[in-house]
Amino acid sequence: MKTEQVLLQLIVPARQASLLSDFLLAQAKTPFFTAIEAAGFGQPHEQLSPDEQVEGAQRKVKFEIELNETAVQPLLMDIQTALPTLVLFYRVLPIKAQGVLGT
Repeated sequence: MKTEQVLLQLIVPARQASLLSDFLLAQAKTPFFTAIEAAGFGQPHEQLSPDEQVEGAQRKVKFEIELNETAVQPLLMDIQTALPTLVLFYRVLPIKAQGVLGT
């Protein structure tokens, strides 16, 4: 039975992004990942810093990792064990198609 490749998105507060990137880079099999700065909207006002309250959004970093779907839960468990104070939102998305355009 062939397992599917999925896109794992991990979203963390910007102040904690280096914790997650260091963890991912330290793995024996470092997965290829990208990190994208993002703005998180909709958080309760009291969870925002004064600067974020002025901006109306919380600074976040979204990591995207393509991996086999059977590797998702073990990776999440490893992150939770190694970084128990990390505030992490995750989602798993199917990859329907991908490719490279151009030369």
